[in-house]
Amino acid sequence: MKIKPFLFIFVTYSVLIAFLNQGLAQNKKVNVALGTKVQASSELTEYPASNIVDGKITRESKWMSATNKAPHIVEIDFEKYCNISEIRFHSGIPDDERTAMEKNQASGFWSVKNFKIQYWDDANWTDFPKASVLENRLTTVDFKFENPISTFKIRLVADDGEKISVMEMEVFGTVATDMPAPPSFEFNIVKQVEITEDQNATLKVTNNVIGKTFKYVGYNQGYFLPGYNVSGWLEYANVNSIRIWPNLNNYAPERAVQIDSSIRSVEEFDKRKADLRSNPEASKYIKWNELKTIYTAIDYSSNNTMELDYAIKESKRLGIEPILQINSRDFDGTWSNKWQQWQRYYSLAYHVAKTAEVAMFAMQNEPNHRHSGPMELNQWIGGMQIVSDAVHAAIEDVNKKYSKNLKAKFVGPVTAGQNTDWWATIVKNIRTDYHGNTLDHDLIDVFSTHSYNSPAAGYSTRVDNIRKILVENHPKKKPIPIVFTEIGRWMNAYLIDKEETMDSPSLFTEWAGIYANNMKNGAYGMWAFKLVTNTSSSYPKGIKSGHHYTWQGTRFVEDAHQNLAKNATVSASSNGSKAGLITDGDKTDDSSWISNEDSKEKWLEIDLGNTQELGSALVYNGSEGGVFTAPDRIRNFKLQYWTGSNWENIPEAEQKDNKYAQVYLPFKKNIKASKIRFVSEDEGTLKVREIKLFDKNALPSDLPNYNISGIQRTGEVVRLFAKGFKDERDLLQVYRSNDDNGLDTYVSLDEKTDTYYMWLVQRGRFAYHLDMDLSNLDLNTGAPIIGETVDAKTYGEVSILKQLPADKKFNITLLPQSVTLLSIPKGNLTKEIRSVISDAYVSAGANGIKNYGNKKELLISLNAQNIYENKVSYLSFNAPKDKTKIKKVLLHVTGKVDTGDSPFRLHVYAIPSEKINEKKLTWKNAPQLDAKEALVENVGNPVKIAGELAFSTEEKSHYLDVTDIISKNNLEAVTFVLVRETRQLGDDEDKGRTVIIKSKESEIKPNLEVWSEK
Repeated sequence: MKIKPFLFIFVTYSVLIAFLNQGLAQNKKVNVALGTKVQASSELTEYPASNIVDGKITRESKWMSATNKAPHIVEIDFEKYCNISEIRFHSGIPDDERTAMEKNQASGFWSVKNFKIQYWDDANWTDFPKASVLENRLTTVDFKFENPISTFKIRLVADDGEKISVMEMEVFGTVATDMPAPPSFEFNIVKQVEITEDQNATLKVTNNVIGKTFKYVGYNQGYFLPGYNVSGWLEYANVNSIRIWPNLNNYAPERAVQIDSSIRSVEEFDKRKADLRSNPEASKYIKWNELKTIYTAIDYSSNNTMELDYAIKESKRLGIEPILQINSRDFDGTWSNKWQQWQRYYSLAYHVAKTAEVAMFAMQNEPNHRHSGPMELNQWIGGMQIVSDAVHAAIEDVNKKYSKNLKAKFVGPVTAGQNTDWWATIVKNIRTDYHGNTLDHDLIDVFSTHSYNSPAAGYSTRVDNIRKILVENHPKKKPIPIVFTEIGRWMNAYLIDKEETMDSPSLFTEWAGIYANNMKNGAYGMWAFKLVTNTSSSYPKGIKSGHHYTWQGTRFVEDAHQNLAKNATVSASSNGSKAGLITDGDKTDDSSWISNEDSKEKWLEIDLGNTQELGSALVYNGSEGGVFTAPDRIRNFKLQYWTGSNWENIPEAEQKDNKYAQVYLPFKKNIKASKIRFVSEDEGTLKVREIKLFDKNALPSDLPNYNISGIQRTGEVVRLFAKGFKDERDLLQVYRSNDDNGLDTYVSLDEKTDTYYMWLVQRGRFAYHLDMDLSNLDLNTGAPIIGETVDAKTYGEVSILKQLPADKKFNITLLPQSVTLLSIPKGNLTKEIRSVISDAYVSAGANGIKNYGNKKELLISLNAQNIYENKVSYLSFNAPKDKTKIKKVLLHVTGKVDTGDSPFRLHVYAIPSEKINEKKLTWKNAPQLDAKEALVENVGNPVKIAGELAFSTEEKSHYLDVTDIISKNNLEAVTFVLVRETRQLGDDEDKGRTVIIKSKESEIKPNLEVWSEK
């Protein structure tokens, strides 16, 4: 058969096209993960892991983990080798699918925050290049790889400490046709299950030193002013460093140094620098007389209101080493600018070193952050060369003139989040000075970065990863001390939209674990953000992430004033039958008005019955769980008053982008009205729990108030960790029978006090029973074992008290979601019981002149609305004469609260060298007590903070470690004051409750338990 030519050509062409199409198909980038095999460490039945590769990017088709516990892992098996060039990771909720409330959340609120993507390299799991993300704020993260990576399976590893959801992982690449079929591979992911039953573990501690504790355990400054109690709370916190924020423009203004645009060379720069340093205090360059007045003036211009000289001198008195965070972005690379900036940083460093021996400095906070300029990387490096030289020169000159031995520390680059490119480039330049010469030392003495939004598990290797980058890029391949000058479980923008608070067990146990994991990896220190709930431009009524409550300049106790709206008639735009709940005096969720979601304008109208002259209002909105913030708070609202003919807005009561669940609104001008209206046009359903209205005289004091009003549980965690794990103490080896990453067990030895400390953190929702073996430690039989605990019911008081048996083995139980610091002193010790020598309670108001010294019970209560019910108790003891032998002192009282399910938490203060006369003590003559309120005065000096006790309705013993108060103060006697103080404006949770403690007239007397060397 003869084939016609045209037919042959057609067939050949068709085969060629088919061949080419097949080749193109094989080389076309497609989503190779679509429909492949998937397995996860956990999954909810309704949101299985298979949804991650179904091609649907929607919240309706996602994978969600079934547990909070990290790591969360998903493996995708392509079952064939593929060349991967791009991965698109979709998590959280798409913008167009968010509800009205969800649209108000901070960017990235719902997204997976911390994760990495790895590939199987035929032997190990290896990170994709630059596919590790921290503090993610995007719904879609796109990773592109310049050189495609060949593998047949990949995985996601996320260490968020909460349930996560991933909508899709798109994996683009081509099938590797030149590769054989991969080996059969079984998934071997460790399944994460929610443990509910109690667990057991055995711990054996040895004398082997495996590392060091932190050098620094510190805080970021809040308010720091004379006349307030901040220094008292800092002393109580046990921290040994504080990050103080003097802005360069305020404390070294340009007008106070020489500005000369004619300086155009390094030679002229060096000439003037040498001239200044030859006689720093009498040079023609720095105007010291002008600067001296600035150092002692109060600076109200920043979020951290302070008086610089007071702050640094108080820090020195307390043995707290400051790091000065001196912000300036003014580095333009010219020699005139370099000379100006050198003088400014030098002058400030010189002054604080001379005045209070401050020697640690940092420049420009978070220079890579968009809100910080940002600075260009080369600009920052140029600034580093100038500033590091300036502060080192200043310290050297102070040492020379005043015979000091200070060691300068320049801390940098204080970056925001993970920025490995910055870190690598900066460290490559760490030994190049402003001349361009190579140095024999580093310009940065301590490497610093910042971190938020990671749980404890997120820090399991964080410091090691940073150290690897630094060593690889250092000119001499040397490690540098690594610190976090800012760190927090959550940044405030996320925390305000959570029901979690700094008191929540889920949060404070993660805090404790963050300390543990960073210490394990050799971090040099951490400065917790932030000391107090101070205000800022973004958070005008205070940040939620402060570890202590503060009055933010204005002290207003709502319960002390009459609520003119109480039981007033209320009408509403919808759900009118519930409208009256907003004036019933009950701020709980059970007593709230909830609007419908259809109305554009939602309103509540309060009829006061007659015209009142109003001076302020208070609006409780959203749910009560977040204390002063709530996820479902109302973002935009206003208050109006009825003029008699129309509704007028109250200017100070118009809220836009409101961040708070309790909103106090003082009016600039008094409002005369018989009706007040609440109005909001926010979408969705709105919740209002209570609206209070106050008359014109119910106003805060004209005097500013920056006192700390109380501590949150995270603050107690910071205190306990600092107590046991600062100052580079030896870390000892602990052998444990399991490897649960939700349980932390670390031991240090403080050679100054001859005390072993054990850090025991239990993040699970179950109890841990621990068998402890300390037989290798240098401890004597009978030594006290003292465990201070923070959990759902306690705030750092002693919850474990026993003596070491002869075999040095004992058992303890860690309660669910708890943090415990065990203290066990060395030495041949003896115990002495010192009974109270005099005690009494006092009562306010008309009872202020009455004496209650003969009662068998001591009472503590708070009712700001009715001061007659305010009661404060005093207990006096003689102190041991020989304080050099004291190892431990515990204050012991026995008591309960009369009613209620929640713990009744009170403050315990100590007045050194004070001894009361219980037969004459009254409120009127009680030492260090406010004339009207249940409020202790002069906290910090002379009054010391001893701690907190929390009482339940079960009568039992309560102990507080007061060792430092007794041993570090030259006193013959001490008086303890037990008081329930108001912590924030809406604090009325213990009204109507009374703590009852056995007095010395009872069978169970208060006492001091004193352990001393024989």
